[in-house]
Amino acid sequence: MGWLEEKMAKWARLIDEHAGPGVSERVLEGHRELAEASPEERAAWSRLAMERLAEAVPDVATREKIMERRACVFVEEFGDEPLLELRKIYREAGGVDAVFEAMARDPEKHSRPYREGDVIYETKAPGDAEAFAAAQTPDERRVAYCHCPLARAGAATTPAPEPYCCCGGGWYGRIWEFIVERPVRVEVLRSVMRGDERCTFAVHLPPGVTD
Repeated sequence: MGWLEEKMAKWARLIDEHAGPGVSERVLEGHRELAEASPEERAAWSRLAMERLAEAVPDVATREKIMERRACVFVEEFGDEPLLELRKIYREAGGVDAVFEAMARDPEKHSRPYREGDVIYETKAPGDAEAFAAAQTPDERRVAYCHCPLARAGAATTPAPEPYCCCGGGWYGRIWEFIVERPVRVEVLRSVMRGDERCTFAVHLPPGVTD
């Protein structure tokens, strides 16, 4: 099963779990044609799918949860060894600050998070760093910055409705849940889909994690 099929299967499972059996068929109508679709067609489809999701799941918090759990997962791309090492550092140090130092030594896998109190701030690096550096307009920079193949082309002209970018936040949420072994809450602070030039997320840690 390819990336796109896995993504749709995960999304369908989450929608049916929260909205009822079979609801995903209506929300994800037409997804089987995405493999042959252009980037612009994928972006347009994603926007329509989010509109159908809003109709099927009126509660915003539930939609955010669905999108967050739809996220790509670090261990599926890089395996669990890097995060197991970070978990070990966290346990031995008794806090997350030492984890930041270890992440900084592996910039290909991690951003440069920082902490204020019980909140960790994560800002994504550009999805296409070369195109981002060469971009001449804000629209070109946003398209180069976006990581999601299902939304990238729409970052400038047809942005996916909120809470689409909770999916991007879910990447960080799962990383930190793995490291601290406790649930976290992720908040989207800035997003290229909202017209910002960066995507920044706040990871809210449970009490005691930073002690």
